[in-house]
Amino acid sequence: MILSQRNGIIVRVMKESDYPIVKTFLRDYFHYDEPMGMGLKEQIHLQHEEEVDRQYLAVITQGLSIVALDDNNGGLLVGIAVAETMDCSEMAKQHKEADEMEPNALGRSRKLIAKMEREAKIFERFGVSSYMNLLAISVHPSMRKRGLLVILSRSLRELGRLRGLPLFIGSGTNYYSTQVAMKEGCESIHSLAYADYKDDHGRPIYNPPAPHTHIRVLAAKL
Repeated sequence: MILSQRNGIIVRVMKESDYPIVKTFLRDYFHYDEPMGMGLKEQIHLQHEEEVDRQYLAVITQGLSIVALDDNNGGLLVGIAVAETMDCSEMAKQHKEADEMEPNALGRSRKLIAKMEREAKIFERFGVSSYMNLLAISVHPSMRKRGLLVILSRSLRELGRLRGLPLFIGSGTNYYSTQVAMKEGCESIHSLAYADYKDDHGRPIYNPPAPHTHIRVLAAKL
């Protein structure tokens, strides 16, 4: 399904066959470009790799993820957004798994996301039984600050509406993408300063450069 087509950029629903190039895209332009991965010495993209592959493929089969392809450049993958349906049982399952993960880079990031989701009280706040949950959104460096992130955001939320989901939720870890999301109608329903998220010794776990000072839970009704 094509969701947007303009100036040679085609945005369509992600297919399982896209995963090999999506996986590479995540490694090159997401994992280490996000505040929780900046300066990371661990190879987060290799941690629990087989299980993470299975999880991503299961998410893709839900039909809520999208890719942006540059038809002017041989169909180059220039943007992705990976999203899933979240309900109470799935959230409980994911939070339990996060709590049990080892304290490596992947485990630390999932524990923080789980903490933010718990504290945001999403189901209680909005009175919904399920919603569209954004896992990752990223744009190729050559296309940043050119409006593609807006196109991805709008296309993803339109897909959620078409699928009958009442609410969009995303973790705003990156200052710039968070600003775009809020200009596009998202509201911040919960936030935490990275400097206030500390380990057992009182040291901040994440120290991203400014302006990446906070992680937020973003929400928009669909």
